[in-house]
Amino acid sequence: MHKVNLPLGTRDEFGIRARRKTKLINLIEEELQARHYMKVATPLLEYQEVFADFDLKQLRTYQLLDHNNETVVLRPDLTLPIARFLSANNLKLPQKFYYVGDHFKIAPPLSGRYNQLTQAGVEMVGYASNKAECECLLLINRLSHCLRLNKIQLELGDARFADSVLAAITSNEKLKTQIKEALYQKNLPHYQQLIAPFASQAVAPFLKIWPRLFGSFEQVYQQLTAVELPDAANEIFREITQFAVWAQKLPDQQIMLDLSTAPPQAYYTGLTFKVFMQDIPDYLFSGGRYDKLLKNFQAQLEPAVGMGIDIDLLVDQKTLITTDEKHDLLFFEPEQLAQVAKICQTYPELELSLADDLRHAQRNARNSQVKLYRLTAKGELEDAT
Repeated sequence: MHKVNLPLGTRDEFGIRARRKTKLINLIEEELQARHYMKVATPLLEYQEVFADFDLKQLRTYQLLDHNNETVVLRPDLTLPIARFLSANNLKLPQKFYYVGDHFKIAPPLSGRYNQLTQAGVEMVGYASNKAECECLLLINRLSHCLRLNKIQLELGDARFADSVLAAITSNEKLKTQIKEALYQKNLPHYQQLIAPFASQAVAPFLKIWPRLFGSFEQVYQQLTAVELPDAANEIFREITQFAVWAQKLPDQQIMLDLSTAPPQAYYTGLTFKVFMQDIPDYLFSGGRYDKLLKNFQAQLEPAVGMGIDIDLLVDQKTLITTDEKHDLLFFEPEQLAQVAKICQTYPELELSLADDLRHAQRNARNSQVKLYRLTAKGELEDAT
């Protein structure tokens, strides 16, 4: 038989990993439903304009033509489809939603990453209060405990911070973009060259240390209190500090700050957060505030806070214990099917033996180290091991 391989970047899931993934998703869904989140399931295919905020070519998305010659994509993100869903359905806001689904991004060659990824997440739409961010921070702490994660690192930032600094020193939009790119990519020689014209300004000491402004909350706080910030940036830093102080009171997590890295997505407009574990380079949770969620779909903007959960990365941590459960077997003949149905209602843990005859069923039971039962003429169970 000709062997048919999978497309690059995909995989079959089975056995222990598949069970662990199912258990993980069920646990997360139970927790979110208990907190009164409404489940939303959007289709894998969306029109490309749903992702107008993305550079689809740079993201290496899967793009197809439908029967009307319209371009559709396999969704590379799960938040913007929720925005499209809200614009198409007249739901009363505010509301809390959650989702679980796959998204698709073609990974760079030889990166070892998969193109199809499973993500869960929450969207709190219509909530302008910072209590929505607090809800996310509480959820992170609660889910981390439920998933038996080791001590996590909660990293806080703000999507407005870089723009607030640069707006105070230049009106040149091209220069602002160049500085941010050099900063985010840690291209220090180019960054130093770009900030050289501002050496005489009061913000110069800050600009000098900006690429290194990441680490523990205490460390970054001490660095920033020793330099002068523009007023708008200083106000944003005070907000981040307040969230850090609140989050420090939650158990089993270390609070980090990062003011020199790009936000997780381009549509963020406020506080951002990522969750790491020791020795894991990618983040397990990420999210923040995006108050322009519906800007591409309707004139009425809605404040929103959301968070994505990397299901595949969590599954690979193997923190949830999943074992091969063994079940005793029931040998039966096809004409006993009605009796078997009643027995299985009474003993749902029994597994049907599909062996052709009793001898093979007994051998299978011995190999699996379980008991074998069969039905008597009266329809009662008897030990046939």
